[in-house]
Amino acid sequence: MSILEIIVLTLLIVLFFYFIIKELQEIFFLKKVLKKIIGQSNITSTDDLINIKNYLNSTISHIQELKEKKRPLLRHTATQIIKSKYGFCGENARVAIKLFLLGGVKANRIYLFRKEWEHVLIEHEMNKKWYMFDGHYDENTLLRDSQVVSILSENINEYPDDYPNNPYLDYCRIKLLRKTPGLALLSKVRLPSLCIYILESPYLIKAIGCIVGIIFYLALIILR
Repeated sequence: MSILEIIVLTLLIVLFFYFIIKELQEIFFLKKVLKKIIGQSNITSTDDLINIKNYLNSTISHIQELKEKKRPLLRHTATQIIKSKYGFCGENARVAIKLFLLGGVKANRIYLFRKEWEHVLIEHEMNKKWYMFDGHYDENTLLRDSQVVSILSENINEYPDDYPNNPYLDYCRIKLLRKTPGLALLSKVRLPSLCIYILESPYLIKAIGCIVGIIFYLALIILR
């Protein structure tokens, strides 16, 4: 193995551990935020969910004029979103999902499609049923406290929508598959929580990318 090859492998290994450490820091930070919101580490009641919703409503704001602002390919991390206090519905959903998963509640994204645009929120499991949840503040789609743990995921017509002539028409969970020929039906499948957690964690995705790079690079060295 040449010096250059050793340097490349070392760099990939260092990056892997760097991203793992950053993810661990995010976990500690989010657990601290969760405890601040509900006073404990685990989400156990509807009141806990209401408190999380109101926290997200008041903490993360969106500025319409910045909607086209360039964002990272993997989007910002939950920590960055909370600290910047800025994000649209998709960013808000990321924070909610990671808080839910770390709090012991299964959750994932739901994309609601309209005639004119789409909206991103989440669904979560409670009492063996799946309910819609949204911490994004929009007066026309604002989830009221009384509506938390009340709207089943499939009942998209019951979700708040005061935008005139722009009803929700359809939904999916895996956006990439919705317009893929022959795979549209799979777009409504729920992925395992581990997959959801990874997909909502840019640092973990980058760490996995480093592992793939290490394996690929070693394979090239061995097979040359």
